Amino acid sequence: MSSVLQKSPTKTGGAAVAVPETEVSRSNKSDTQKGKQRKGHGNAAWQVRIYNDALNTREHVARSLVQITGLSEATAYKTMMQAHQNGIAVVGRWDFEIAEMYHDALRKRGIVCDLVPVDE
Repeated sequence: MSSVLQKSPTKTGGAAVAVPETEVSRSNKSDTQKGKQRKGHGNAAWQVRIYNDALNTREHVARSLVQITGLSEATAYKTMMQAHQNGIAVVGRWDFEIAEMYHDALRKRGIVCDLVPVDE
């Protein structure tokens, strides 16, 4: 991959910005084929788990659980306290896409969490 320097137009002049050149060709794989590449993702249940850490306040974690996942305040508080006392807590189980969305949103707020498939 090569880079091309382009001048960015601004009121005060311009800055040289390295813009990577990308290929325009796209794969002709169907959505079904792409889905098969994500082995195990499908509609199986996935768990979002949070971990205790020394960086986030308990209030921040509980508030984030309410705002992101829609848990009730009581359930979010219980989940946060479980992580605080035991080091880990399961936030919930969802289809992969929903679980991934919650996982990503929690991480953006600085919450240490992971996403794991549920063995049923």
